[in-house]
Amino acid sequence: MAVLGWLGTVLIVQHLTERAWGQLSFVLGLLGIVGLISDFRLGRVVLAEVIDADENVGEIVGAYIGLRTTIGLFAYAVAMAWVTIGSYPSNVVVVTAVAGLNLVILSAGWGIGLLFTARLWMRSVAIALFAGQVVQLALTVAIVFGGVSSPIAFASATVLNSIVFVVLLLFASRNVATLSVRVDLHRWGLWLSEAAPLALGSALDTIYFRIDIVMLSILGTFRAVGSYSVAYKFSDLLGAVPGSVIAPAAALLIGHWAKENHGAFHKTVRQAYLLLIVAAVGAGVGFFLVADHLVPLLYTSRYSSSAYAARLLVIGQTVHFFTALWLIILIAVGKRLLYPLVMLIGVAINVGLNLILIPRYSFNGAGWATIVTEIVVCSALGIGALRVNGVRPLPLMATAKTLFAALVMVGIWLATERFMPWWVAVSIASLGFFLVLHFLQIDGPGGLRALAREAHMADQQTEIDPSQLDPGRS
Repeated sequence: MAVLGWLGTVLIVQHLTERAWGQLSFVLGLLGIVGLISDFRLGRVVLAEVIDADENVGEIVGAYIGLRTTIGLFAYAVAMAWVTIGSYPSNVVVVTAVAGLNLVILSAGWGIGLLFTARLWMRSVAIALFAGQVVQLALTVAIVFGGVSSPIAFASATVLNSIVFVVLLLFASRNVATLSVRVDLHRWGLWLSEAAPLALGSALDTIYFRIDIVMLSILGTFRAVGSYSVAYKFSDLLGAVPGSVIAPAAALLIGHWAKENHGAFHKTVRQAYLLLIVAAVGAGVGFFLVADHLVPLLYTSRYSSSAYAARLLVIGQTVHFFTALWLIILIAVGKRLLYPLVMLIGVAINVGLNLILIPRYSFNGAGWATIVTEIVVCSALGIGALRVNGVRPLPLMATAKTLFAALVMVGIWLATERFMPWWVAVSIASLGFFLVLHFLQIDGPGGLRALAREAHMADQQTEIDPSQLDPGRS
């Protein structure tokens, strides 16, 4: 899904003017902030209840869908108020009105998706996400080759993506539970009160990670926003990795902690960490080597200046891998108060640095603000998570092996990139990275095969009954 979305972005950037792309990027950035705030982290609270539910699972999920949809409508109103009161250009307001429909549609869709996450039916979610992205890419291609140069058309493609996702999830759930939108004020009140620290933390988390786009539109220009958004696309692509690891890990960690199964809890933490450290180091170092070649190749020479910021944001994203892991550990064990406190510190640091760096260094300054903030936030949450029983010891030897493999990767790149095309050199260097990990036995005998085998999280469930089997396998 992330790769297809990225390819669509390449087409859009090459098709639109720098100003039009900057305006579309601003709208999507604003909706990203408002949309993630509207998540409220309610799913982490309701997830435990859905995991334990039997006959009344449809009733619980229906109430959750109702609450998420209501919050989505409120978020849509907030986004429209921001661009209207802020006196943004009329086309920005129209694009926000169209693309903002995703706030409502996806709120309902991820309400349905909670049922699948609780049962670890990730295949159905993956198919729905992928199908929606395929439809969006197909419409994007049609718009580009049809000669339409309006950001509104591309915003409409994102809405169609969301509709396909929701429809397919509803179809997949038809034989699992009867779902209908429910207004349950009692449940809503309990969930909101329990999720209050997570909701506040989620809002601050989103603000510190995405506020730079909004601040750049105020302190800079839409062209600067467009250039920075090109840099962000590589970070967003890499951001799909922690999401795919954390989603199943969250359900497992919550279930293991509730059953006081600290051995299984530690195993899940360890395997999630191993997957994230290999992905973060390999992808981060690999992109750092080829950014100067890759950015202009994909987004034309107009955006060559975005390569430096892209490196910074990718580094920040690799650090965020572990921010996400520490956070889900704290949520699983019920330690929720540290989250908003750390996020508040993150917002203060990020906003302060952006106020200083953006006027002087434009979007490159915003990239440096992101790295510094992410390191502080990750360190603070990590201190709290490492105190949880069952988290330590982390696989430090495997971490050292991964860093050594990265050094080998850099060495191969430096030895080959002068004598062959850059894409061949980085391919050989990447192969060297994985071969070193394999022969150094990153996760014990078997090398990478052992890592893949042990990280098969579905095998870590305990006490699975037949009703919890993935319907996609039948």
